[in-house]
Amino acid sequence: MGLKEELKTTPRYVSILEENGIHSMKDFFNHFPRTYENRTDVKPLNALLFDEKGKTSTKGHIVKKNIIRRGNKMIYDIQFHDINGAVGYISIFNSWFLASKIIEWNRYIIVWKPQFKYGKIIFSHPDIVPATAEDTTSENPMGNDTNLNQSFNSWRIFPIYSEMQGIKPWWFAQKIWNNLTKVDTLFQEYLPENFIKIYHLLPVTETIKNLHFPENDEKKNQALYRLFFDRLLRIQLYSLLNKDKYQKNKEEKSEPQWEILKKFIEWLPFSLTHAQKKVLLHIVEDFHNGKPMMRLLQGDVGSWKTIVAVISAFYIRKQFQGQSVILAPLEVLTNQHFLTFSKFLLSQWIRVELLTWSLTKTQKDKIKEQLKNGTIQVLVATHAVLQDDVMFKNLKFVCIDEQHKFGVKQRAKLQKFNSPHILQMSATPIPRSMALAFFGEFDVSIIDELPSGRIPITTKVISEKEYLTLKPWILQKINQGQKVFIVTPLIEESDKIDDVKSALQEYEQILNLFPELWSDKVGLLHGKLSSKEKDQVMQEFKTWKKCLLVSTTVIEVWVDIPEATIMIIKSSERFWLSQLHQLRWRIWRSNLASYCFLETQKKSGDTYERLKVMESTSDWFKLAEIDLQNRGAGELLGTMQSWISDIPLEILNNLKFMEKVREWAERLLTYYPQLEGLPLLQSYLEEKISTSAFLN
Repeated sequence: MGLKEELKTTPRYVSILEENGIHSMKDFFNHFPRTYENRTDVKPLNALLFDEKGKTSTKGHIVKKNIIRRGNKMIYDIQFHDINGAVGYISIFNSWFLASKIIEWNRYIIVWKPQFKYGKIIFSHPDIVPATAEDTTSENPMGNDTNLNQSFNSWRIFPIYSEMQGIKPWWFAQKIWNNLTKVDTLFQEYLPENFIKIYHLLPVTETIKNLHFPENDEKKNQALYRLFFDRLLRIQLYSLLNKDKYQKNKEEKSEPQWEILKKFIEWLPFSLTHAQKKVLLHIVEDFHNGKPMMRLLQGDVGSWKTIVAVISAFYIRKQFQGQSVILAPLEVLTNQHFLTFSKFLLSQWIRVELLTWSLTKTQKDKIKEQLKNGTIQVLVATHAVLQDDVMFKNLKFVCIDEQHKFGVKQRAKLQKFNSPHILQMSATPIPRSMALAFFGEFDVSIIDELPSGRIPITTKVISEKEYLTLKPWILQKINQGQKVFIVTPLIEESDKIDDVKSALQEYEQILNLFPELWSDKVGLLHGKLSSKEKDQVMQEFKTWKKCLLVSTTVIEVWVDIPEATIMIIKSSERFWLSQLHQLRWRIWRSNLASYCFLETQKKSGDTYERLKVMESTSDWFKLAEIDLQNRGAGELLGTMQSWISDIPLEILNNLKFMEKVREWAERLLTYYPQLEGLPLLQSYLEEKISTSAFLN
């Protein structure tokens, strides 16, 4: 039997459901409510709170129905009395069908957020359901043809579903209620009974029923707890199994050769921070503990995580005669890394080479051959290195920059190289609880200390009018030998964001605004330029052929120009705070005073207050936390974790809860190695990870 027959619905509705991934009754029951209304707490009118964020309920009988005509509009003004005789009103605009279902002298539960205006308590377009058992034969005032039942939508915690391309929330509630008895036959428990008891979890079938129609608040909370526990448990199991699989290739433990590390660090023309040294200590110990390293390195932009990778590659070559690979998602970032690694390693007789998509076939073939015979000791590359025809003589170390661009599937390909040590680097601050949730197989290190001697960046939120007044000051700074970035969100006009100027338009505006600058002194950089063109623009900016650069966010992961001390970010409200933070770090590359101006069209409201935070802090964890509240975890952490975004922040930030789930997963694998004896869970994890459903 198909969805059409089981749900007793139309082909159009079935088509919409299937477009949204609902192909069976199991899928339908895995479409959970987005929130709930507590319809058990029905209050008299004098007890209603008008400053409540959510809806509230009252009970009354209909006294009078009036129709008010205003031009072509019809307003139905319906008066009712509550249980104490107090008068309230229901307002319905241009909906005769809805108003006609409300019968005079019948009693109803009225659910909505009340307003007090014109000296009256008014409910505008509320949810209205019959209030007594005698009314169960009445039709649903929302217009469907199914008879109501008091226990279905009144005097209970009522589920509210997201609207789906015109399918209303009440439709989902009605269909779920009508089919709720099918849950017992559709779903099976996949966890051992003793584990369910130890951790006081609801069984799967009871959980699903109470997620849709909770018996009470306690049952609802228990069901939500089981749901989120379930989702995070599977992620932890996936991480632990992945780690076990990757670390199967083990070697004999050995003693670190600290003298190698010490001599290289002393040779550097600068001093490492204490945080950098601490991370290197952990990495070198990992190199010698007998199994492949899996470590996540977090560090703010400017904390110079790259030098840690350079020293690690140096140690791998000198101690193990091994090869290293540094992977980056973008070619421009790869070029920057290549220059850095070459600067420190070529003088140590370690050959560094670059492999990107833009090389010719002849160049690529030559590099591949030299990797295979060991002539190249350090390779800086894009993900092109993961092609099947790329082989190494003795690959020992892989450093992955911008880890959120590098997914689990790409990482799995490294196993063909005998599971080299992995160091993933991230400039996105991830709280420990979330790091445990998303990167459970990785040990975590944090560089929380910046190089000394840098003057803090002055950040200021400005209006477009204030931006124009900066011209004399900008010219003065340019004459003093400093350079300027002007950053725009888009390359060209967008139909959806037509009030944001493109980089091309901004470039033209700058030429008009600064006639004192020759046009060839103003550069333009955006993502549609070829790698060669980008390199040329940046080289001209470095060598003073250009002194002002209009750019998109291409510079977010690339630029290192000490003389650039001024940045103006246009339409800054279009950016996340973490993006703005990373952008402004492009002008914090010397001991000169730096200035970042966040131009916005409206200096008021929530958006303005969000931007103002940038003026008072450079704490990347604090800025990321604000982003997290606005974006959700999936978007913040990237595509590898995008399927986790529906877990609430209070769960993701709960370290104790996350540690409990981790402990649960480890115990489960202790009793059931490789999940043997749990075929449902085992087969599901082999197929995919899903956070929107219980196991099928």
